[in-house]
Amino acid sequence: MATITRKTESPITWGEVKEAVKAGKATEILHVGDEIAETLTTGEQVVFVVAGIGVYAENQVIFSLKNCLAEEYHMNEDWTNKGGWPACDMRRHLTEDVFPVLPNDLKAVITPRKLTTDDGEAEDNIWLFSEYEVFGEDWCDKDPGDKPIPYYQTPANRVKCYADGDTTWWWERSPFVTYSGYFCVVSSGGGASYDHASTSYGVCFGFCI
Repeated sequence: MATITRKTESPITWGEVKEAVKAGKATEILHVGDEIAETLTTGEQVVFVVAGIGVYAENQVIFSLKNCLAEEYHMNEDWTNKGGWPACDMRRHLTEDVFPVLPNDLKAVITPRKLTTDDGEAEDNIWLFSEYEVFGEDWCDKDPGDKPIPYYQTPANRVKCYADGDTTWWWERSPFVTYSGYFCVVSSGGGASYDHASTSYGVCFGFCI
């Protein structure tokens, strides 16, 4: 028997998402894989996808960029992973350059996330996913408390593109502990890898509501 799949669209505001989370009804309006299109204040168009619900906190919704930002960036200007995520240039870039260009109604509902790493704690509004969150395997250095993010347990969802459709490598926040100059990265084919911290790759951040 043949089947047909239809994609439907319906209007929603970030305020409505926040209210559903507060009321314990996030799963009534959202499902893993649902997409919300947005425009940054720079004019760049992006798509956010529901990556998980209730992974780290009851009824909490984790969003991820579906693809990468137009601008590539490095983890550190120098070839080092010293200090890990709390001390890296990428974290500063997301905080100082990327978060400010999100729409105001989105910024108003984001819940800061506390990250515990071997290099210390960090609290961020937007952040990169860890290697374990993406692959569900302790291939690099698993941060305490990390869990697999449901959206990324489908291998095809690990493949990221730019607006022109070209696939790209993209950074994770996990240092590759075997070598002091490397962070973990997802290859253009969606595989686990690592590279020099000073290399510029795609930026795919997440946030919580």
